[in-house]
Amino acid sequence: MDKNELRCLMKDKRLQLSAKTFSLYNQQIYSKVLRHPQVQNAKMIGCYVSLPSEVDTLQIIDSLLPYKRICVPKVEGNHMQFYEILSLDELKPGHFHVLEPITSQMIMPEEIDCMLVPLLAYDSLGYRVGYGKGYYDRYFQSDFHGYKIGLAFSFQYVDQIQHDVFDQRLDEVIHEIP
Repeated sequence: MDKNELRCLMKDKRLQLSAKTFSLYNQQIYSKVLRHPQVQNAKMIGCYVSLPSEVDTLQIIDSLLPYKRICVPKVEGNHMQFYEILSLDELKPGHFHVLEPITSQMIMPEEIDCMLVPLLAYDSLGYRVGYGKGYYDRYFQSDFHGYKIGLAFSFQYVDQIQHDVFDQRLDEVIHEIP
């Protein structure tokens, strides 16, 4: 299956989750993220702002803000930059209708200790299929040296993802299964 077919399949699967199951899976992932040693030890955490059918990061961000420095992405042309936020109130709809930071405190890639990454599919080698624009792969090729954690539902796992030299591997994927 090629990446575009995989994207369509996984988007459909996410939409088929009942509200109850979606909430339960999100709570399990939320708990794992907050207990994760890389998250607990990080000084600066980069985190995507979730769309309605993705693993919910708004609760994660809100829980971490009192204790950790958090930065979130903003699409600028063909690139993505991360900006520190102090509150969820500093997010407004932006590119692709995703909430983006309205702050001006840009965080350099080398300042981020741990990154929570969105995905549509993942495999055992840490390769992921995102939305196809390559923003995270390009960002990880810059001066980023932090730990990369994908957030997903277990049904987004596939045996193998065809990857090329530009695709960057995740260090780990957190899902709802214990």
